[in-house]
Amino acid sequence: MRIKLNTEDIMRISLFEKMTGADVIDSVADEEKITFVIKEGDIGAAIGKGGENVRNATEKFGRKIDLIEYSDDVKQFIRNIFAPVELEDVWTKKFGDDLVVYLRIHPKLRRAIIGDKGKKIDSAVDLVSRLSGVKNIKVIAGLRKDKKVAKKEEAPAKAEEAKTDVKEVKAEAEKVEKAPEATETQKTE
Repeated sequence: MRIKLNTEDIMRISLFEKMTGADVIDSVADEEKITFVIKEGDIGAAIGKGGENVRNATEKFGRKIDLIEYSDDVKQFIRNIFAPVELEDVWTKKFGDDLVVYLRIHPKLRRAIIGDKGKKIDSAVDLVSRLSGVKNIKVIAGLRKDKKVAKKEEAPAKAEEAKTDVKEVKAEAEKVEKAPEATETQKTE
């Protein structure tokens, strides 16, 4: 894994490592937030007792701080990127030299994964491609075959339930997007 960092990235990583004692593998930043990819096993140190390190870093950098625990296993790393959202399934497919990751998610969580105007999924693709051979992430909104409605007579009830779920879906998506990125829910399944 070879990452190109500019001077600003190196300074930001160095400062965060000094503040937390955690090893940082990579960092990307935009106007709103800074994302640090933390060495596997160091996420607790990065968060700090009661989230203290995250709060201090937020004050110091003046932006929201997002922490992601790195994993050599691409599937696990993808799960960590999207935590606390639960992914139904993650698998990879190779097309020539390109590796593509597929995510199966519950339809209710599509907005939480894709983000506003595709911002979150684009950011995830950029991050994972920097650290692995992954070239793209494809999102499939739908339940696995083993979770689909088994009987035809159950389908109308499920359809009606889905219609009444709209408010819950929006509330859940907003809750997931507003959730602090660096919490104990970052720990993977």
